[in-house]
Amino acid sequence: MLVALLAAVCLAPLLAGCRRPAAKMFGFSPATAAAEAALEARFLSLPRSDALQRQHAVFAGSPHIAGSDQDYRLMIHTRDAFQAAGLDAVEVTTHDVLLSWPQEVTIEMTAPTYRRATMHEEPVRGDPDTAIDPAIAGMPFHAYSASGDVTAPVVDAGAGAPGDYDALLRRGVTIRGRIALVRSAGPYSYRGHVVHTAEQRGAAAVLLFSDPDSERPDGGRAYPDGPWGPRSRIQRGSVAYDFIVPGDPLTPGWASTAGARRISPRDAPSLPRILSAPLSYPDAKAMLDAEHPVARVRVRIDTRVRPVWTVTGLIRGSEEPDDMVIAGNHRDAWVFGGVDPSGGSAALVELARTLGALKQTGWRPRRSILLASWDAEEHALISSTEWAEERATRLSRDAVAYINVDSGVSGTAFAATAVPALNRVISEAAEAVRQPGSRGSIAAAAADRRAAERGAARPDAYGGLVGNRISGGSDVSVFLNHLGIPVADLALTGPYGVYHSLYDTRAWMNRFGDPGFKGHVALVQVWGVLLLRLANAEAWPLDYEAYADALDGFEREMGRHQPYVLAERAATDALRDAVVRFRLATATFARVRDAAIEAGDRAAMLRLNRRVAAVERALIDPGGLAGRPWFRHLVYAPSFSYAPEVLPGVAEAISAQDVERVAGEARRLAAALDRATRALGTDAL
Repeated sequence: MLVALLAAVCLAPLLAGCRRPAAKMFGFSPATAAAEAALEARFLSLPRSDALQRQHAVFAGSPHIAGSDQDYRLMIHTRDAFQAAGLDAVEVTTHDVLLSWPQEVTIEMTAPTYRRATMHEEPVRGDPDTAIDPAIAGMPFHAYSASGDVTAPVVDAGAGAPGDYDALLRRGVTIRGRIALVRSAGPYSYRGHVVHTAEQRGAAAVLLFSDPDSERPDGGRAYPDGPWGPRSRIQRGSVAYDFIVPGDPLTPGWASTAGARRISPRDAPSLPRILSAPLSYPDAKAMLDAEHPVARVRVRIDTRVRPVWTVTGLIRGSEEPDDMVIAGNHRDAWVFGGVDPSGGSAALVELARTLGALKQTGWRPRRSILLASWDAEEHALISSTEWAEERATRLSRDAVAYINVDSGVSGTAFAATAVPALNRVISEAAEAVRQPGSRGSIAAAAADRRAAERGAARPDAYGGLVGNRISGGSDVSVFLNHLGIPVADLALTGPYGVYHSLYDTRAWMNRFGDPGFKGHVALVQVWGVLLLRLANAEAWPLDYEAYADALDGFEREMGRHQPYVLAERAATDALRDAVVRFRLATATFARVRDAAIEAGDRAAMLRLNRRVAAVERALIDPGGLAGRPWFRHLVYAPSFSYAPEVLPGVAEAISAQDVERVAGEARRLAAALDRATRALGTDAL
């Protein structure tokens, strides 16, 4: 084993410790850092709250489900805004994909008494959007539910997890042929996993509800008096099995371009085979309170192939134009999408305007910056997946990183998740932006918040600002999980109890999410500074020492599980040794890179950039994960519930209690880490 060697090297004066204090501006030589600071100061003065409010009013002004007329109009609005900003090569890419729209969703309790679910969210005072005609708002439904008509006994299935069904069986209650009544385990627990689990157990249908009373903290008030969901709230959403393969269900794993092969819906691995629908809490409670309830569920879904539209705009780089930093947000919403995603959509258009204003002064980034407005994310991460699959070769060669904003702003707490290589540059970007309502930076405010949660004083450094457990369910997936491109997701968060409901409106945002839109300004500033640093740094600001630290922790976490302990010792030792070799290589690489940065050695930095570009790609295995080969990254994948899963091949083998498979996955991961080590090329340094 190499652990002792690692300890010795860490103590060596040559490396002066495995972790060094961060430089002020990672990736920039002393000669270029001052110019970058001046550029960023100009940029930081440009985002405007009034411009963001106007854009938010446009995006959140009407319901705009993917593929709808209003979604199309907002695509045109975004395209025109990109063009007005002076972006280069503004393009609209159309993909024809299977979309799911509701025709009928009827839920009736037929015994012991009759009750028909309202399937309607009550208007609230002071918010005219919530009084919209239900025909315009669209009926609550689950995208990609099967169609059918089922009458069966209703079973309280808890949170719909496998353990809930096991507990029912121990009591002699089966879900087979019955209707599972399931409460959402949290605002972001994925309903598709609930339906998939029920389907595997033989359920005839699933009814999924949220309990607003239990979701809000003690003293929390429901909208319109507070940010939490009213009792009539209904959580819409997709139930596609995009944790198996995202994107257009009829082109799983390849782009839905003109003339592309399409499979039959009955063969699509991401489509459920059972009925499902959302339900309000009062209607669900009537069933929970009834003795031996029976329900009839009728669902008719229109699943036609329809167009969706991706809008992209480029700022072409001046020196390394083929290399590209990408920023994106999805545009489609279940209803108004005041937070999810209209806040992020407004931020994207304002980001285009402000970067365009810099460009109009004659500035261009060193590398290209591409802005993207995605479509049909809510259905199954569709347009980002299809767009990237169509351009997989170029993206694998040229993409530096993808930076996503989804919901954008629902409060004041900065939240970022990313691959560890981006920790440092995100933290430095957050340090450059002022926290709304404070004299300190966003990074300092986040550190203070974490310290208060732990009951400890704030540390001097801002370590831990970025979370390194990346969940599924957003447009980062194709870039990281399929192509091996470093990704991050940014937001300012707060109490948000109206997720995927009628109540996610402009008024909610103005009252609770971000009064005055100062948080949106800060989000654009962090997003923009991060893009500028990724695009302008002479050395790509990717820190794989942090990645090695995270991998060490992930591997130790696996080592606490019995199947890992019982696996072939040679395989688990090989994985530990591969982690150590990677750590040693990243330390050597960082030392050489930092010396080149300090010396301003452009030729050396260009050579090192090509090496660091290959590291994340090396963690891709062409064979993919067992049972879901589209997911090819061996360090990150979403679990079926969208919870973040690290070292997914090993983790899933552990969950299956398959000791032999654990050993095989450990060897496969070790091989990927050794590819990443070779990509750094430290033997030749």
